[in-house]
Amino acid sequence: MEEIILNNGVTVLVEDRTAVLTGDLYMVHYEFTMMVDLDEDDAGLRRYCKGDKLRSTSIFKKPAVHERDVEEEKAKMRDSYLATNLQYLEHLDFVSRFKAKMLKDFQDQEEKERLANG
Repeated sequence: MEEIILNNGVTVLVEDRTAVLTGDLYMVHYEFTMMVDLDEDDAGLRRYCKGDKLRSTSIFKKPAVHERDVEEEKAKMRDSYLATNLQYLEHLDFVSRFKAKMLKDFQDQEEKERLANG
C-alpha cells in the first residue's frame, strides 16, 4: 500500500488488489482512498464516521488482463487516477467542500431511509 500525504492534510491511500482470475488472466484492481482528519467543529460528521477520519474510496477494476500486460495496465490505472485527481485534491478549499458534501450525502441517505421505513 502506498500513502500520499498532500499539503492540505488529505491522505491518499493507493492499494493494489490485483488478483489472478484463471491461468494467465488477471483482474487489475486498485482502491484509492482519500482521508481527511475530523476536528472539533465536525460534530455532525462524527455522528456518521467511525473514528476521527472521513474516508471515501474509489474502486477501479479491469478484468481479463493477460499476464504479460498486467504491470503496464496497473501503471496506467494508478498514474491516470493520480494525474486526474491530485491537483483537485490538493486545492485549498477541497477539505471544507469534501466535508460539506459528505455531511449532506449522509443526511440525505438518512432521510431516504427514514422515509422508506415510514
